Amino acid sequence: MTTTTHTNRTDAATGTKRRHWIVEVLSAVARLVRHRREAAQLLEMDDHELADIGLSRSDVIHALNGSMLHDPTRELSRLAGPRQ
Repeated sequence: MTTTTHTNRTDAATGTKRRHWIVEVLSAVARLVRHRREAAQLLEMDDHELADIGLSRSDVIHALNGSMLHDPTRELSRLAGPRQ
C-alpha cells in the first residue's frame, strides 16, 4: 500500500510567513535589549564625556525610564540632536 501526502501551497506559504514574522519579532526584541544595554552603559561615562556627545546624565536617565517597549537610543538621539 502506498500513501501519498499532498501539501497545500497556501498552508506552506502561511507557515513561511509565520516563521518570518517570528524571526522579525525576535530580532526586534534582541535589538531593543541591546539598545537598552548600550544606553545604560552611557551612565558609566562622566559628565564631561556625556557633554562631549551632547547629553547629560539626566537625559540618559530620562531615556531609560521610559517604557520597556521603547528604544531609549531614539530618545537620546532626539535629545542630543538640537544641541549639536
